[in-house]
Amino acid sequence: MKYYIIAGEASGDLHGSNLMKGLKASDSSAEFRFWGGDLMAAEGGTLVRHYKETAVVGFVEVLMSLDKITKNLRLCKKDLLDYKPDVLILIDYPGFNFRIAKFAKENNIIVFYYISPKVWAWKESRVKNLKRDVDRLFIIFPFEIEYFKKWGINAIYNGNPLLDSTAGHPVHKESEHEFRKRNNLNEKPIIGLLAGSRVMEINYLLPRMVKIEQNFPDYQFLLAGAPSIEKSIYNKHLKSSNIKLLTGETYGILKHSKATVLSSGTASLEAALLDAPQVVCYGGNEISYRIAKLLVKVKFISLVNLILDRPVVKELIQHECTPDKITKELKKLLGKGQREKLVKKYSKLRDLLGGEGASVKVAKSMIEEYNKIVDSRRFTKVIDTPIGLLKLICDKDSLTEVTYLQSKNNNLHNDNHPVLTEAEKQFMEYFANQRKSFDLPVKPDGTEFQRKVWDELCKIPYGKVRSYGEVAKLIGTKDANRAVGMACKMNPLLIVVPCHRVLGAHNKLTGFNIGIDKKSFLLEHEKAYQSEEQNLFN
Repeated sequence: MKYYIIAGEASGDLHGSNLMKGLKASDSSAEFRFWGGDLMAAEGGTLVRHYKETAVVGFVEVLMSLDKITKNLRLCKKDLLDYKPDVLILIDYPGFNFRIAKFAKENNIIVFYYISPKVWAWKESRVKNLKRDVDRLFIIFPFEIEYFKKWGINAIYNGNPLLDSTAGHPVHKESEHEFRKRNNLNEKPIIGLLAGSRVMEINYLLPRMVKIEQNFPDYQFLLAGAPSIEKSIYNKHLKSSNIKLLTGETYGILKHSKATVLSSGTASLEAALLDAPQVVCYGGNEISYRIAKLLVKVKFISLVNLILDRPVVKELIQHECTPDKITKELKKLLGKGQREKLVKKYSKLRDLLGGEGASVKVAKSMIEEYNKIVDSRRFTKVIDTPIGLLKLICDKDSLTEVTYLQSKNNNLHNDNHPVLTEAEKQFMEYFANQRKSFDLPVKPDGTEFQRKVWDELCKIPYGKVRSYGEVAKLIGTKDANRAVGMACKMNPLLIVVPCHRVLGAHNKLTGFNIGIDKKSFLLEHEKAYQSEEQNLFN
């Protein structure tokens, strides 16, 4: 299958890479084209845009980047149509992905949303977009199951992929001594800093983090560098400090730190899964903050607190996020027995999230759901014929219905499916006297008896007729004339399954769902009366 995946942030890149691993394990023919980062690129496929070129957060910041966002949307839409994926997989990143979901739906592309936008936190009205434009929603937090059910969405939960990312990480194979030696660290205990993965976050949080260093002279501070951020962004804040910047060492820093100060988001949950005590910080542009404060409905900003539904880790938001308050909370965490108490609470978090293997489960689930959708999807086309308008319907590979329309319905959409295109061609040939039988993959839906009758009808040659009684005898139920007549009436494939070639006793022209005049026309078109001993219309 061909997968088009869009992840616009560092956390999306992580989840996207794990999902790609799972999809490759379940689908040996998997092909990928994606918007993401280095982790996804390592799994193979074609990277269209790196998330460092697309990530924007904050109301004011979005307004300032509208031109860039518009260009990226235009590029993505064109690229999506050119690639013609079997399925589009969107990973969080709602501002961009909601627009792409709507476009994809309008262009008949199957849409999966993996890691739901936090509609339960703010802008709840976006739920209607999920219902309208997304075929399947895959969630990663257990409390979301009931939330989406309330809105009539049967969201699919297979666990949280961060359990896989943390449990299977090489950091567990390395001792603290080895970690220190490899990174040229001294023996002082470690305090970890995670200032976020966006420049705006870093510029707000890092200056505050730098100021707390002087309050902990017996500790060394390690700053986890985001892979998409240039070192110069960090270094301008670190000039007068002894904080050491380590890139690609986030999990090692979390695992070996006595305590951590980190930005809200995925990092909070990662820290908990690695048993790292934490102070969660959030801050940014004052206008963006005030707007968010009006719109956001949740009690907590930390994923740990949201999942456990209680204040397990300390949150310092905007004006509360000061060096003095960060220092105060860090000292509490470094107190005797505090780490052990917190780790016990983290174990409850793991229980709620479920076991490992989420990425593989999600990938298998996606393939199963894709097959269900494809098997149930129907494509339609209306064609104009000498007997009136016919509506052709097919599934992914077979013609399932041919029905007569009494009048034109302007709301009907014509799909360009190859089965429908071929069916239209053969109908035109039939009515132009260039075809006497149909050669189409068909899948009529009916009972075993009905299908037996329809199979027999297809054996009646062009220009010939049978009576209901003759058909009954041919299928081995000689007294079932009425049942044969009912099966003809229920025939879903008008003309293709030629029920018009079945007459009553003594060649009486009886029963035809769309009218006797249409039956008469078809038989005259096939010149059936010329091949019989007597005129059919006497």
